[in-house]
Amino acid sequence: YAILNVMQTNGKWQRLKQATFLLFVLLVITSLTFYFIFRENLSIDDLRLIIQGFGIWAPLIFMLLFSLGTIFIPSTPFMLAAGILFGLKYGFLYSMIAGLLSAIAVFSISRKLGKEWAENILQKNYMKKFEEYNKRLEKGATYDLIILRFLPIMPFNMLNIMMGISRISARDYVLGTIIGLIPSNIITVYAGTIVAKIF
Repeated sequence: YAILNVMQTNGKWQRLKQATFLLFVLLVITSLTFYFIFRENLSIDDLRLIIQGFGIWAPLIFMLLFSLGTIFIPSTPFMLAAGILFGLKYGFLYSMIAGLLSAIAVFSISRKLGKEWAENILQKNYMKKFEEYNKRLEKGATYDLIILRFLPIMPFNMLNIMMGISRISARDYVLGTIIGLIPSNIITVYAGTIVAKIF
């Protein structure tokens, strides 16, 4: 009976993890959808005024908002705001730190809740090609992730979810993310500094 109870408990725990992961993914997809529909209504000026109101705490508040916000929506508005608020050097630094923290958070949530479920799905015969690629990621995937970060294939937060449920090591993920984030951060933060000069 004790063994049966443990098995039943484990089964319930796995179903709860699966349901929570699916809810998390749905929330991210819904947030992205609303962002792309209503992004014209977003005001970087309003964000700038809010952040500037925190005085010396502005960098920390900004990185907190950036880290939490980009779990659900693209990072472009925050990177632009970083350039507008803090200039190229500090804007780039703050956006890199916040972007990395956000990426790690999504990766960790997805790995904890969705990796086992994803691997069970990949055992199906019709998923064999994906399973082969997943096994290759386990052997070293830094360059793969860098390329995926460079290419505008999907929003970064969705890519973070995909990597979280894959077999990529945490080390390869963090290294690939740091290198992969550099170009977009430099370009977009710099664009923000230009906007600040014009307006």
